[in-house]
Amino acid sequence: MRAEPIIKLEHVNVSLGGSMVLRNLSLEIPRGACVGIIGPNGSGKTSLLRSVLGLISPGSGRIEVMGSVPTRRSRRERQIGYVPQVRNVDREFPITVYDVVMQGRTGSLGLLRRPGRKDRQVVESCLAKVGMTDLAGKQIGALSGGQQQRAFIARALAQESSLLLLDEPATGLDIPTQQSIYELLEELHQEGVTTLTTTHDLLALDFHHFGFITCINKELVAFGPPQEVLTNEILAKTFSGFPIPLGRAAGRTNDSGVIN
Repeated sequence: MRAEPIIKLEHVNVSLGGSMVLRNLSLEIPRGACVGIIGPNGSGKTSLLRSVLGLISPGSGRIEVMGSVPTRRSRRERQIGYVPQVRNVDREFPITVYDVVMQGRTGSLGLLRRPGRKDRQVVESCLAKVGMTDLAGKQIGALSGGQQQRAFIARALAQESSLLLLDEPATGLDIPTQQSIYELLEELHQEGVTTLTTTHDLLALDFHHFGFITCINKELVAFGPPQEVLTNEILAKTFSGFPIPLGRAAGRTNDSGVIN
C-alpha cells in the first residue's frame, strides 16, 4: 500500500522579486519518507521549503501539508520543525544551548506561560538525542559550527516535530562533522520523523542514504528512489549550466548509467 502523502504540491508557481523561482511544480512526499532535495544554488530549494512552511505563498497552484494549506501559524500547530541554513552566531550573545532549544517550545508555551516540567523534559530529551547534554549550559556562540547546528536541530525537535525541514544543514562544516549531522538525521528518520533535506553538494549523498531524491532546477526534474534518479542524464539536466559538484557525480556509472 502506498504511504499517505504528508506534503502535496499541485502545479505550484512561486515568484520572488519579479523572478520565477518555482515553476509548475507538482510533487507528493509520503509520510515517513526521508527525502533529499538536490539542485544548484538558485534552483529554488529554499523557496520550496519556505513554501511548505507557509512562509511564502504561491502565485498559483496548491500546497497541502498534513491535509491543509500551510500558514505561518500552522507551522507550530502541526509540529513542523525547520532548520535554516547555517549562519554566523554572535559569539557575545548571552544565550545558552539549553535556552536555544527551549525556544522550540514557544508554540506550546504561548505568550504568558513559563516552561513547565514537560517542557524541560522535552528539551532534555532533544539535547540527549543530538548528543548535546554536556553542552547545555554553554553559550551558543562559543560552540563550533557543527555543535551549533546540532543545537538548532534540537530546537526544531523540541516542537515535537513529526515533519522536519532542513536547508543545507551541513554546508560549511568539515567532512567529519557533515557525516555526523547526516548520521543524526538517519536516526531521526528511523524514529518516524519525515525529513526533507536540501543540498547542492552531491557529496552529501555519500553520507546519507535518502529513501527518495528530488531533483529541481526551478522545475521538477525528477523524483524517486536514488537508484532511479541518480543517473548522469538526470544530474546533467538538474545542474544544467552549472558545474556538477564532486561526490557521487565523480563516481563510476554502471551499465545503465546509474552512478555507483
